[in-house]
Amino acid sequence: MTPKSGDIVLVELGMPRGHEQAGTRPGIVVSVSNRMVLAIPITSNTAALRFSAVHLVAPSKKNRLDADSIALVFQLRALDARYIRSRVGLIDAGDKRELNKLLGTIAHIR
Repeated sequence: MTPKSGDIVLVELGMPRGHEQAGTRPGIVVSVSNRMVLAIPITSNTAALRFSAVHLVAPSKKNRLDADSIALVFQLRALDARYIRSRVGLIDAGDKRELNKLLGTIAHIR
């Protein structure tokens, strides 16, 4: 499958190192280039709301998430596209705007 920006996909993040998200979990595709995917891992653990650069994503028919989920923007990952397992749904437009704002805050270079 060829993921696109805004897709919610199941992604294999592998074994954890330190405090990284790991295992197979949903992620939001930010961009795809040269078979590499930038993805934001998602967790259903609402305790993650205590961190900065996170966004609460409520389940909808469009995104097909089962529960309130936290997009961990601060854990943005670059992955080979072969680690994308399947498409779950599509991020809602309002959530995409908020995620883009957060991406801008973490990517600000001085």
